[in-house]
Amino acid sequence: MLLRSISALLLGLMLTAVASAQEAAPSLQELMAQRNASFEKLQKMQSSFQAASPEDQLKIQTEFESLAKDLRERIFPGIEKTAPAALAAAPNDPVAQEAASDAMQFAYAQNRFGDTLKLSELLLKANPQDQLAANFTGVCKFANHDFTGAVAAFESAEKEELLIPELGGRYFDDARKYVDLWTKESAIRKQEDAPTDPKLQLPLVVLKTNRGDVTIEMLENEAPNTVANFISLVENKFYDGLRFHRVIPGFMAQGGCPNSRDDAQGVPGTGGPGYNIDCECAAENARMHFAGSLSMAHAGKNTGGSQFFLTHLPTSHLNGVHTVFGRVISGLDVVRSIQPNDQIITATVTRKRDHEYKPVTHPEAD
Repeated sequence: MLLRSISALLLGLMLTAVASAQEAAPSLQELMAQRNASFEKLQKMQSSFQAASPEDQLKIQTEFESLAKDLRERIFPGIEKTAPAALAAAPNDPVAQEAASDAMQFAYAQNRFGDTLKLSELLLKANPQDQLAANFTGVCKFANHDFTGAVAAFESAEKEELLIPELGGRYFDDARKYVDLWTKESAIRKQEDAPTDPKLQLPLVVLKTNRGDVTIEMLENEAPNTVANFISLVENKFYDGLRFHRVIPGFMAQGGCPNSRDDAQGVPGTGGPGYNIDCECAAENARMHFAGSLSMAHAGKNTGGSQFFLTHLPTSHLNGVHTVFGRVISGLDVVRSIQPNDQIITATVTRKRDHEYKPVTHPEAD
């Protein structure tokens, strides 16, 4: 009887705690007020920083970083969670529109193109003249390989004089070009997914990172030597422990430099395996850069070695310049979440064809 009473008491306390936590969750209005107050404080800190003493500058910097972290980890995620329902319930509410716009920009800054698109379309439904939402809609469709939809979104924005040259306008021409490129790429991928001979299945490599796993299918048919090089390096544990030394949001994450290892002495981004390989990007059947493409980094033609990059979205200006030798088939969200100094814990070949993977190399360029 006593045990049942204690159990009932504990259950009651747990339910009360859950209810209190739910009640304590701030409303959208409270979050927006906190957001505005934080912005005001950050602006004041920026204004006072230069004239402050070194000691006060350190205090300002510490408080600035604390406020920025709170915005990034609590306030904006809270706004993103509550804004869609608020906007759906009151499409003409300026606070709900501003909150949804904040959430949209927050998601976009994190390369979460799918989440950004949901918010941009919701905003356009509430206000068809929302310029930022009109541009984000096209960019996000472009990033996620809906090129026909991207063209339509950009054309609509242009017609309504909403197209921003540095945002949607930046991808408009590429979206048109990629309609045909994607048709060709899709046909190739369909053949790769169902080879006539199981022995012809493409190799797979899994990058285990601190953000999660990324599974990459190696494009051996079009870039055999580059794939041989990568698989050889992976099997020799070259990439284990290396870090992504260069990350540009909305573009790519670059890694593979041995100087990014924790005990390395060199400058990250300047190292390699001690040799170079030739580019294969000029071949007639060379693959193009889409979202999740694995491509060779280099300092000029035929100077690739171990460094590579993974794209966040299609990058037409790299076609014919860098060798695409793989594509992400699982973990694109992980690729898009990678931050500078994130680590490749291990790289593992999980499937390969029945032959030796030994690249043709030449001495490093001076």
